[in-house]
Amino acid sequence: MSEKKKLDWKKYLIIFVIASGTTVMYNLPYLKSTFYDPMREALGLSHQELGNLISMYGILATILYFPSGFLADKFSAKKLLSFSLIASGVLGFYFATFPSYAALLFIFAAWGVTTIFTFWAASVKVIRMLGDKDEQGKLFGFNEGLSGIAGIVVSFIGLYLFETFSDVTIGFKYVVWMDSGLSILCGLLLLFIIKEKKVEGVDKVGLRETLSAVKLPKAWLIGGIIFSTYMVFSSLTYLNPFLSDVLLVSSAVTGALAIIRTYAIKLGASPLAGIIVDKVGSSISVMKVGFVGVAICELIFLLLPRQQSMGVVAILMMLVLSIVIFGFRGIYFATVAESNIPVKISGGVIGLASFVGFCPDAFFYTLVGGWLDKSDAGYTYLFVLCLACSILGFLCCVALHKMNQKEKSTQAA
Repeated sequence: MSEKKKLDWKKYLIIFVIASGTTVMYNLPYLKSTFYDPMREALGLSHQELGNLISMYGILATILYFPSGFLADKFSAKKLLSFSLIASGVLGFYFATFPSYAALLFIFAAWGVTTIFTFWAASVKVIRMLGDKDEQGKLFGFNEGLSGIAGIVVSFIGLYLFETFSDVTIGFKYVVWMDSGLSILCGLLLLFIIKEKKVEGVDKVGLRETLSAVKLPKAWLIGGIIFSTYMVFSSLTYLNPFLSDVLLVSSAVTGALAIIRTYAIKLGASPLAGIIVDKVGSSISVMKVGFVGVAICELIFLLLPRQQSMGVVAILMMLVLSIVIFGFRGIYFATVAESNIPVKISGGVIGLASFVGFCPDAFFYTLVGGWLDKSDAGYTYLFVLCLACSILGFLCCVALHKMNQKEKSTQAA
């Protein structure tokens, strides 16, 4: 019993280090989300130039999701994680020297490699291998929740550093140093605390095996589930302006709701969803019910009279929607193990599903931003789109569940 408890503690220590490392590493290319003006001032960039850096990173990240699966299947996932965290941190220290614009373009392109190509599929694969099928929901749920805790701690330390130094350039440099140093530290720790299991046949995995994921219907269905979730998740950005601009909810209330959604709900929803999945025994079944809930929320948003008195109903729907979607973010990769994807090719499946699932980054905000700029009906279009995505997600869950059940019946026969 004590040995099992010790093993469980080690699992969650590994998840905590991966979650923390992921948070600080991704902070580096996404610093503009929190420190836009200080970053632009410190680097001496125009809005256009800063936008070019983010676009450079985003384009490479989208392209490299799928090939990251090949690396995860072919090479040591532990070494890939450590390399990614350490290399990203080293690039961060170079970034903190405030180099030329050309050098900044190189750094953001290199971050596209180290945070996605060598890291993404490997990190999901390592978490999957920490437990059997009955534990996947809990493992992925706690990974998302612990990532939220790390994000809160790092964000508040960053704000403290900015308040400590009157010169924003110095404060920004210290924030970059902190994220870079912690990224390197987590990379070094993973080298010592992860003990990799030998996966039979992994040495024979090549590009052909990874590309076989393209022919696997389950991989596309998992990608469809993630895509549907991520589209609705991306729409949460626009619920605050909907509340304030359309339903005339005060800025104080919408600000408080943004904090609750970003921190409190993220911390609780993902681990809770993981525990529910392990109790139910199926992440697909939980998400199938969840997508029905998402569809109901989107339908209510769509039919809601645009009156100030409807603010309370809209706030309630936003909180329900946020709980479900943040819960989904903690469990959607548990569908890989539940679908009996062989571990030796799971990197390819994760890579393809991630490419499909996260491609909204390439078009969603431009599309919705254009709708909202051009017409008062922009929010209506947004809710119709999200309703369609919830139906798509539900159908993908139904199809994947049937496929898994048919496979089980065939094996039993």
